[in-house]
Amino acid sequence: MGTELAKQRREQILAAASKCFLSKGFHATGMGDIAREFGMSAGHIYNYFPGKMAIIEQVLLRGTEQFYADTCQIQEIGADYDKLLAHLRNLIINKFSLGRARLSLELLLEGSRDPAMRKLLEELDVKARQHLLQLRFQNAQSPENLARIEISMATFEGLQLRMLRNPDLDLDAVCRVFADHICRVHNGEERRIFA
Repeated sequence: MGTELAKQRREQILAAASKCFLSKGFHATGMGDIAREFGMSAGHIYNYFPGKMAIIEQVLLRGTEQFYADTCQIQEIGADYDKLLAHLRNLIINKFSLGRARLSLELLLEGSRDPAMRKLLEELDVKARQHLLQLRFQNAQSPENLARIEISMATFEGLQLRMLRNPDLDLDAVCRVFADHICRVHNGEERRIFA
């Protein structure tokens, strides 16, 4: 089989798996579910991935790559409120969903039970924090900068949880307030909370 066809098949399997994970969750999705969504046998999937954990890892890596792209774009936009608001609306209103929020919770729960999943999640989190530290602070590690990164990550992760707990959350208002906050940070108006 040609390299290009193999790459295409892997992409199709990952797309089918992502759809299954969103609808059924990681734990409840079996290789048979992915195979049905993909339209081929489970045995055929094993030609491309050794098992479900390898598929989950690839799906999470794709999500991490998208996170890198999204955060780089936020940094490039800088203090342009209108562009920033449009980007945040795309991220938060168009990409966040109840399915993704449930999936995030399920991942954390699975990581609390499965050492391999926990290790993967921790490794991806370290890479995400390093990416943000480089992007925003040119790797200048300080308690303040590390805390700012944690707050930023907690804001995005927490918004998904808020969507579960408050289905009437006004996401457009959240985007406006968040865009305003980021613009203030870029303009140096962030209030110092550390000595």
